[in-house]
Amino acid sequence: MMGVNDWGEHIPYEATTTSKTILLFKSFRTYKLARLLWLHILAKAEETEFYKPSQDRRSFEKGQAYLPGIKLEEAHAESIPTEDALKKEIELNPKDDKAYTGLGWCYQHQGNFAQAEDAFKKAIELNPKNDNAYGAILVLYEETGRAGLAKEYAKKVNRLRLEYHKPVTVNNYRKLKEILAKRGIRLVCVQYPMCSVEPLEKIFEKDEGVIFVDNEATFKAMVKKSGFQAVFRDMFGGDFGHCTPKGNKLLAENIANVILKEVFGR
Repeated sequence: MMGVNDWGEHIPYEATTTSKTILLFKSFRTYKLARLLWLHILAKAEETEFYKPSQDRRSFEKGQAYLPGIKLEEAHAESIPTEDALKKEIELNPKDDKAYTGLGWCYQHQGNFAQAEDAFKKAIELNPKNDNAYGAILVLYEETGRAGLAKEYAKKVNRLRLEYHKPVTVNNYRKLKEILAKRGIRLVCVQYPMCSVEPLEKIFEKDEGVIFVDNEATFKAMVKKSGFQAVFRDMFGGDFGHCTPKGNKLLAENIANVILKEVFGR
């Protein structure tokens, strides 16, 4: 299960090559050591802010500092100026669609649904390919009982995710499949909770050696039954986020059941 965090830095994108000379060069231990040292230097430089790989990404992460592991309510309790930071980012960069998405999440958590809706729509207006904004407004409509609009945006976000995958994600999945195939190991691709498995299947069209885990129907049923916050700790992915223990249990069960069925025939 990967893709959301594929920015091309933690797992650098590498175009495949058939050049025997380049492949031979890359096989040398000296090359591998030099490459690892360079990546380590970049990571340390970024920590000290000497190196800034993407101003767009960094500015968004400042505003979304609570998302990786801090609950929204904890962020407010600790007085992290999330909303103010996002508003400042928008002031400095009015075309930052990610900042508008983050601001919409803040408003939604506060119960300011009209403002949240406006922020999500603004994010979509600025970037029609912002699937996080589509997913977030979908959840908003579900939470406020607007089933018709929720269904409409569910179709839109599924269509968008089906049409577009980040090249680095596609490359990483295919590279992983290639590595495992050489070792006689089957690849199990797990789709994110709440999301259609179709975009993931599209990466491996006509490849019968890949096992797919669909987490859409089961998670949507659980959210409908218990509420979004019972399953997710945040809204990191728009219509999904980092799981609570209850969400993790459901995720693990889904994966285990698919492996038991597809590999062991149980």
